[in-house]
Amino acid sequence: MKKLLLASTALIGFAGFAAAEVVIEGSAEMGITGGDLKETQFHNSYNLNFKMSGETDTGLSFGATYRLDADGSSEENQNPVGDNGTVFISGAFGKLTLGDTDGAADWAMQETAMGTSITDEGTTHVGYSGNSLGDGRHDDQVLRYEYAFGDFGVALSVEHDDGNTDDGDDFDPIIGLGGKYKTEFSGVTLGFGLGYQTGEGSVNQLTPIIEGAFDLDRDEVEDALSDTANEFLQATFGSGKQGFDAYGLSVSAGMDNGFSAVLNYSVVDFDDAYDITYYGVGFGYEMGALLLHMNYGVEEYDFGNEFLGFDVDMEDRFDSFGLIANYDLGGGAILAAGYASDVSYRDGDQEQFSLGMSLSF
Repeated sequence: MKKLLLASTALIGFAGFAAAEVVIEGSAEMGITGGDLKETQFHNSYNLNFKMSGETDTGLSFGATYRLDADGSSEENQNPVGDNGTVFISGAFGKLTLGDTDGAADWAMQETAMGTSITDEGTTHVGYSGNSLGDGRHDDQVLRYEYAFGDFGVALSVEHDDGNTDDGDDFDPIIGLGGKYKTEFSGVTLGFGLGYQTGEGSVNQLTPIIEGAFDLDRDEVEDALSDTANEFLQATFGSGKQGFDAYGLSVSAGMDNGFSAVLNYSVVDFDDAYDITYYGVGFGYEMGALLLHMNYGVEEYDFGNEFLGFDVDMEDRFDSFGLIANYDLGGGAILAAGYASDVSYRDGDQEQFSLGMSLSF
């Protein structure tokens, strides 16, 4: 996720004795992108971020966030997409957030990506993990409680199913626990994150099987098959109700000389489907206005001896890396270049690149 909003316009109003504030932040991208799966082409996108906050007479803080996204396509320009909507309250008791927010595990763990690129080459290659560990398998409405004491932080989250299944049999909620700790030792800032999530969700089996094992794009397969054949594929290998347990940990280090590193490891263990193991590493270097970054990740699928009731013994492994170079021009403008070694589960490397400017207002 990009966190490059450096300037804002504030609209301030007063209600009674309590002050409320609405901050509008903007960002935009322009440049070129291309690769093995798309022609070299222009790219532009725009975002508006709304951040609302207030405080009661007794000192209780509250607020909300919302984002509007649009890109160069005529459809999205005419119909911007809303995203990242959250509401929160906070005080001496901690902070309670509800909406499109991270579960406790993702909140606690540090991702390996650093910097930015206009089409996200640092985070979209197949071996990369965003530490979701099951987030978003229901309606993407997460309730998270967090509390900080000194250098420690802990969180508990719940994502409730409000009726995803056709037969009305709801999934169990996804419950998450997370903890993190930050300290400094001999000029090195160290961060540690640990997370666990458990629950039920719909598991997509088709993408790694069809794209990885048969070197075919899933959309191409579904377009070529009849509705009946697609229903059979989904029933056999596709989405199904699965219980899972997931856990992960991360370690980060930032040094005064500009070097930084992040290590990441996580496992998602489904009851009757494949298990996913992810491990990755990211390195960064900052010197003045220049930022250089690379991250490498491995995603392993283990189908075990039984897969959705079928006797199988399959494994698949996808590894890839991303490269980022940024130069900060000041005032919210960044020159950004990105390269991803593989952005598809299909056989072989499907490269992607971008070059352009990231602008913040």
